[in-house]
Amino acid sequence: MYHAPQPRDYYPDDQNGLIRRIIFMVIYLFVASLLSLSLSSMAFASDDFRITRASWSDFRDRLTVRGDCHDRLDVTVTNADTGASVGRGECDDHEWRVRKSYSETSSVPCTVRAVQDDGEVEERSVSNAPSDCDDGGGTPPPPTGEVSINSTSQSCGSADISGNGIACPDPDAPVSERPIVGNNAGHTVVAINDLGMHCGDLDTRISSILPPFQVLLAQVIQKGSEPDILSPNQVDVFYSAASNPDDPILNKDPDTVFRGLTADGSIYKTNFWDYPIPGGTYDAFYPAFNPLPPPEPQFSITPLAGPPFNITYDVGLPVPNVENLYLNGSLTAVTQNMPGIVSPYAANDPQEVHEHLIDKPFFSTFPFGYVANDVNWFEAAGPPFVAYDDAGRENAYPLVRVEARSEGGTPLASVDTVLPISGEASCKNCHADPMDPNFGASRTSDPTDELESVNLPVVNSSQDPLFQAGQVPVDVAIEWATDINVLRLHDKKHGADYVSYCGAAPCPPDPCTISEADPNGSASCLTNLALVQEKPVVCQVCHYTPALDLAQLGPLAGAPYDPVTDTGDGLANGRNQVAHQSNSRVMHNHHGQFTDLFPPLDPPVQDGSGGISNQATRVQQIEDTCYQCHPGTNVQCLRGAMFDGGMLCNDCHGDMKQVGADFTQGVSPDNPGDFKLGLGNYYDPANTDQPRVPWANEPGCGSCHTGDYLDNLAGGQNVITNVADSMGNDDDIRLRQAWRIGDPVAKPIVPTNTRFAENSIPASFNGTPNPGAGTSSTGADNPKLYRVSTGHGGVFCEGCHGATHAEYDTDAPSLNNDDVASIQLQGHTGTIVECSTCHGNTMNSRNTLDGPHGMHPVGDNTEFADGGHEDLAEDNLRACQACHGPGDRESSQAVGTVLSLAKADRDFRDLEDGGLVAKGEPIGCRTCHD
Repeated sequence: MYHAPQPRDYYPDDQNGLIRRIIFMVIYLFVASLLSLSLSSMAFASDDFRITRASWSDFRDRLTVRGDCHDRLDVTVTNADTGASVGRGECDDHEWRVRKSYSETSSVPCTVRAVQDDGEVEERSVSNAPSDCDDGGGTPPPPTGEVSINSTSQSCGSADISGNGIACPDPDAPVSERPIVGNNAGHTVVAINDLGMHCGDLDTRISSILPPFQVLLAQVIQKGSEPDILSPNQVDVFYSAASNPDDPILNKDPDTVFRGLTADGSIYKTNFWDYPIPGGTYDAFYPAFNPLPPPEPQFSITPLAGPPFNITYDVGLPVPNVENLYLNGSLTAVTQNMPGIVSPYAANDPQEVHEHLIDKPFFSTFPFGYVANDVNWFEAAGPPFVAYDDAGRENAYPLVRVEARSEGGTPLASVDTVLPISGEASCKNCHADPMDPNFGASRTSDPTDELESVNLPVVNSSQDPLFQAGQVPVDVAIEWATDINVLRLHDKKHGADYVSYCGAAPCPPDPCTISEADPNGSASCLTNLALVQEKPVVCQVCHYTPALDLAQLGPLAGAPYDPVTDTGDGLANGRNQVAHQSNSRVMHNHHGQFTDLFPPLDPPVQDGSGGISNQATRVQQIEDTCYQCHPGTNVQCLRGAMFDGGMLCNDCHGDMKQVGADFTQGVSPDNPGDFKLGLGNYYDPANTDQPRVPWANEPGCGSCHTGDYLDNLAGGQNVITNVADSMGNDDDIRLRQAWRIGDPVAKPIVPTNTRFAENSIPASFNGTPNPGAGTSSTGADNPKLYRVSTGHGGVFCEGCHGATHAEYDTDAPSLNNDDVASIQLQGHTGTIVECSTCHGNTMNSRNTLDGPHGMHPVGDNTEFADGGHEDLAEDNLRACQACHGPGDRESSQAVGTVLSLAKADRDFRDLEDGGLVAKGEPIGCRTCHD
């Protein structure tokens, strides 16, 4: 079952000499052509006067200043410090722009002032300004260069506590980027991260919730009438750092952005490779040795601080290939590196994506699991992205350029996509010392009060020795102090009940004692483990979560394996999960009881136009609950089309108590191993026995998108029907809540019309039953997770619709990093709907309803638009009505539905009866035939 990884698996940088350093000037993506005048753009133009961009280009020796303005009021721009003229911009459709070239860089302003003709004034620092910019003798602004990349995960300058001596970057010398290989006639790359947000700790000296970790999925499509998804024997895929000159981070207040800078201006990244890795903390998540006897090769994945997986700076955790493990009977694993590993802050060496999966087992040996068949994607699992970028900004949305190359190394196509990462998953809002900066004023001091009530010390950031030495930013010091406070409170409340490893009752006791006289506690205490034994605590070692179960082994318990004495459990290797409830259970269920701090979450109350009258209250409730631990108030990880439509966390997942009611609720040291699995089909509404499994039993698209105009669950029993969309278009087709009203466990709805639902789990895979396939009594097999589902032609759903929680187009400022990919692929934001993205022009002359979800060719130059749709309607009008709604070309009712909205501005004026259709306008027969 287990086989040693081959050299290719764990020495990726040595493959075929593919790593080359190619020097290019930064290539900026111009999108002005996408901002042409249209009905929709006029409808959404801003009436606020502001500077949206002020940037200097060394390459062009040019200053660009632009912004929004009141109509017919022009703008004058000057150097804010000296008053020197920059230029005057005309207000055209609520936008203005001033450009000026300079022959001497010393005259470039550090800060510009814009004055509108009505007297309104705005100022802004010039991003990427030269170091000798003209500030009238003042202090140059902080670095705000246009290149917002995350090309390395190592600290630099004096903050480099590991002593690796990396110099901090010169903000005037941005890292070179790979050239953009556009969506050309031959190939297309679609790429996305899998979750919409990943999290990593800012500090790992005391404890670690999640390591630096990302997952990149990509498919390479050869265009044509019947496009092909290419395999590794046809193409290779690489990723490198990319930037967006319109990155929203560049427009934010520098005081709130540069949170990765230390007192002396050095850049802090992470200390992950300095503490939990050499401390062996993450070794527990891997088998210590091959459990199969000879002649199977004997090898060790752990310790991670040594061969064959020497996890050092910029090297991600090894990720087992689950397809090989569960379908081919061998254990292989790979690591993915950061771009820039060869020379941090200076290089941007592309890294190859090492895995390609045809079928992806998803906990396929457990009752809730299955094999996600035919995913057919390249997967880079584990690149160690961190929350701070190369300028020290806390930028949760770094871009990577994903590039496909032929076997000969010729670039075929590329796309820029976000690999989001946040450090906001922290306990500081409640568990930090109230005297610490940034402590939530509306939160509680109860946790620290409880420590002080028994004279246990409460730690604050000022006591952090590295912060005292100026080697870490204040946010890192606050997390360090918070982690100590959390461990001490855990020891105080639960230490007497600590147990050793066990697989069945009774569990050997291993109590911890902690007191005023011994504030670090005995050897069994978590505080002692972190502060005395210098082994950072990882919560999931005891509290199971599928997120870190990379080999999909399920909850395990067993002593760490000792190769000297040949003792311990080589499979569990130090995990103690059998006697404890899951991480999701203990976090959500425990904190959910404090309703004064974590209030109940209200369902939406709609008015007649579809507006949500209590939305402000609901958003504040999310801030007080989900965003206290999940990223978060600053990051706003829920940012996609669902959020734009008013849906919040609880509309999909339920409240904290409902989320916490999982399969481990009966597990305890007195009742170890009582995991409630295999108690029937979870999705069957009649089955109340099987509780949810975190990460596995989740709502899907079909839970709200329950069908089309002709067949859906809207208006049914115990559902919340969406009255209208965010633009006021009548709906009454989709739901606003993914679970039925009154359901105590918020079980996701499974639709009978699967037009917009995820793939159903096949009953078997290669002749072996899929345990999660469900039964015929449900009316449909269980749905797969959205993030492992594929659709039209085998393209994975996230490739066209965006990542979970960040579905296209995102509710964010114009040209948000999340939207760059869809703009590059099809020329406008939103779901990938343009057939030309994968088919080229071959669909322009075809009449078909064989597109995704039964779609027809879209666009204003297609045969379908030019009369072909009428032929289809004559043969099967109901096929049209499924999305376009009631009536025909003679009916006044034929005005379209929310399922037939134009996804971009369309110009049909060259066609008979044609006209202009604005983005977001429903299309029905009467749109043209009026």
